[in-house]
Amino acid sequence: MKRLLLTMMVLASLAGCAEGSALVVGQTRPAIENPETISILTEMPDGAEQIAFVKASSDDGWTQQGDLDLAMAELKRQAAKVGANAIVLTDHQTEAQVVGIPQSGGGTVIGTSEKQVVEGIAVWVD
Repeated sequence: MKRLLLTMMVLASLAGCAEGSALVVGQTRPAIENPETISILTEMPDGAEQIAFVKASSDDGWTQQGDLDLAMAELKRQAAKVGANAIVLTDHQTEAQVVGIPQSGGGTVIGTSEKQVVEGIAVWVD
C-alpha cells in the first residue's frame, strides 16, 4: 500500500504541472519582468493592442482551485514573455483525463484527473 501511494505521488508530481503557450498575432514588446503585475480583464478595453492568444493548463494543484491558480499564473507568464501588460480572459474549462499508474507486480490502476484550462488574449493597454 505504501508503494502504491508513493508511486501515485511521484507520478502526480512528474505528470502534472502548469503548461502554456502563446500564439503571436501582433507586435511583441519587451518581456515583462514580473508576471504578477499583469492585469486580468473580462472585456477588451478600448485602444488595447492584441499581441498574442495565450493558453495554460494545470492538474498539479491537488484541488480544483489550486489547479486554477497554477493555470492563471502560467497564463500570466506566457503573456509576460510577449510583453503584454493585461490578459482578456476568453475561456475557462475543466477537462477530465484518464490516468494510468503501472504497478510493480503487474497491471495498472486507472483513475481520472481534472485539468483546469484557461485561455485569453494577451494585450498592451496604455
